[in-house]
Amino acid sequence: MNYFVYVDGILGVKTNGEDFAWSYGTVAPKTSKEKYEECKIKILLEVRNSDEVFDKNMDISQLSKYHYFYAKQGERKIYYERNFLGKRKLRYSIQINKNDIHVIVGKNYMKYIKHRIMGLHSMSYILTDIVAGLFLEKGIATIHCSAVSKNGKTIIIFAPPDTGKTLTSMRLCIEHGYNFIAEDFALTDGKNVWSVPWTSTFRFYDELNESKIDDLINKVKSNMPILSLLPIGSKKKSVDNYLGSYNIARFSKATDVVLLERGAHSKNYDKKEGLRKIINLNRYEFNYHKAPVLIAMNYFNPDISPERMFENEKQILSELIGECNYLCISEKNPQNYSDAIKNEIESM
Repeated sequence: MNYFVYVDGILGVKTNGEDFAWSYGTVAPKTSKEKYEECKIKILLEVRNSDEVFDKNMDISQLSKYHYFYAKQGERKIYYERNFLGKRKLRYSIQINKNDIHVIVGKNYMKYIKHRIMGLHSMSYILTDIVAGLFLEKGIATIHCSAVSKNGKTIIIFAPPDTGKTLTSMRLCIEHGYNFIAEDFALTDGKNVWSVPWTSTFRFYDELNESKIDDLINKVKSNMPILSLLPIGSKKKSVDNYLGSYNIARFSKATDVVLLERGAHSKNYDKKEGLRKIINLNRYEFNYHKAPVLIAMNYFNPDISPERMFENEKQILSELIGECNYLCISEKNPQNYSDAIKNEIESM
């Protein structure tokens, strides 16, 4: 078995696979069993032959059916089965037991289902939705942001996709001496921030790429996004490759929220409008509220409620922006965000 920790002391995966890339981390290094056991939420991911996914003595026809899902009323366990390529089957089972998630998935499913397509979701997407929802049940929201810290200031940076939040956080670290927290994902309870450091969305930023070949591939992918689905180019690298041995701030108290927008140079301090936009951005990124697995689980078990999860998320984000200083920055050139943030935040 291999062990991976995506958020120190919070989220770990144990798997018989060599790695597991998902929204909470595409480049997490292998770690020890002890570090995995320290995590509050633990995932056991077993990849098996398709005919070994379900118990041999189980008769799936005796379970209640919901489209391709099967389950017993009141249980936090669900089975999925779908015909694929002749007699082949796509199968998995998922059981949620308090803070532990046990997944058994067929090799066919892991091999062929890599993205969201034709009603099928990859296991990485499925587990992202489940974990985001499970965190919300425990009062923690996953937020689509970058984040940095310095001198007691922890800045959480939100922005619409492809606006420049990753580039901004990296420039703040490289050029202005900030500590790295996150470039794409972080966790918050409305007051504090946990680092999710092993994501890697640096591919379109020329100054962060290490070779001319990577630079060319990234430019082609940025102009033809469909190619991002193909394994072209170098293996994704972690923040260590771009910032060297730069210190990662694993946990800190949130002090400032910044929203980046493209447009004419301006600043805005309206927290109510900021909260509305941040809720919108998080909902655009996370799909737990409409994830087929959670919706099917809710059908069999009202204890699992995507609606309640969303209400918890709104409450946590409301507390976050209420506790922090808030600033919305609009710039035509994304290279200007980092200087604007530095000048504004450090003057407060």
